[in-house]
Amino acid sequence: MERYLVIIARDRPDLLGRLATIYGQKGEVEIHFDRRQGQTVAGRGNRPDRRTAAHRDADLQRRGFLVIRRPATAAASR
Repeated sequence: MERYLVIIARDRPDLLGRLATIYGQKGEVEIHFDRRQGQTVAGRGNRPDRRTAAHRDADLQRRGFLVIRRPATAAASR
């Protein structure tokens, strides 16, 4: 079974209710706010955030949310 991660832009909290209504009853969907903004990680230095992808950032800003397909786990496919 495929799983999905829905990320909501921090400046679009209005989308949480709508997306939760649409996807909330589906166990294969997780909904989270974008936690990257303003986040500092000790010891990271000048390395870029591993969760940053330019095309995803642009889509998140434009639409206010992203849907990312996550690989199915072995336990979930049994």
